[in-house]
Amino acid sequence: MKPLEGYLHGANLGHWLSQYGHRGSEEYWSTYITKKDIARMAEWGIDHVRLPVDYMFFETDDEKPMVYDESRLAYIDNTIEWCGEYGINLILDLHHAPGFVFLGGEKNDLFTNEKNRARFLAIWRMFAKRYSGIGDRLIFELLNELVWENSDPWNELWPEACEVIWKESPHRRIIVGGNHFNSASELKNLKVTPDERIIYNFHFYEPIWFTHQSAPWVDFLRDYKRQIEYPFRPADHAEFRDGAIVRAYSGYEVVDKKYLEDRLKPVDKFIEETGKTVYCGEYGVFFVAPRESAIRWLNDVSTLLKERGIGRAVWSYRGFATITSPDNKTWDEEMVKAIVM
Repeated sequence: MKPLEGYLHGANLGHWLSQYGHRGSEEYWSTYITKKDIARMAEWGIDHVRLPVDYMFFETDDEKPMVYDESRLAYIDNTIEWCGEYGINLILDLHHAPGFVFLGGEKNDLFTNEKNRARFLAIWRMFAKRYSGIGDRLIFELLNELVWENSDPWNELWPEACEVIWKESPHRRIIVGGNHFNSASELKNLKVTPDERIIYNFHFYEPIWFTHQSAPWVDFLRDYKRQIEYPFRPADHAEFRDGAIVRAYSGYEVVDKKYLEDRLKPVDKFIEETGKTVYCGEYGVFFVAPRESAIRWLNDVSTLLKERGIGRAVWSYRGFATITSPDNKTWDEEMVKAIVM
């Protein structure tokens, strides 16, 4: 496998042009991430950022599909320009597509609604044209965290999207992720092409009981209020839901770096069998987790991915984790050190 040079230790710019919720406003978008943040990350040693963008951020009226707001697209333009100035590469990730978002459930219809399929392809045609003059410092990521009954519809759609892009930008590299929230175990179900412009993506939040502890958007995690350290013994949490945590990690007396290695075995097998370039687009720890444990986990994951030559981007520069303070004025030096190793 060829390492994804220039995309080895990065950070997501989450909760800015994507998943902004009620905070979305021109004031918010113009201040949450600025040129100063890109400069700061360059000083840290970050070599790339992953920029998640929701389609409705720039396609602002569902009654007017394929009409794009230039004032909103300017935020993407500016980020690409800032990154170029500071020698940082960028992955443009369509986080919420027309007819698909990773927690959308039955509302998702990208694969069954021809209008949304056409809008999806049109968005990538637009981006391909708009950024055709930018070289390898920009990579496109077609869709964030597929969740579907099987991978067949996606394996039909993503090659079509690639062809649309390559008609406008023939050398553009493209990231494609697998099913079940880009699970490592789903890499095997992705269509594999001999085209070297394709990069295969997975996300890594194992063990979920640690990385997402008390996450309010996940029912079975939200209900458990005790902090979980890393490493941890499942038996120490046997009281919750009649041993739910013990069952989740059956066979492991301790959930530690060895457990993480085991969860990466599907990635190892995919690389061994295909020789393809693999990338980890998200990994991280929710801020509720104990700080020292979060740092240990970040160090272990970064080490394991670095040993394999797999590039990665932590979730996220702001929000979710505690890399930067809520007011964005300070940051956690030890976490940064773990991320850029």
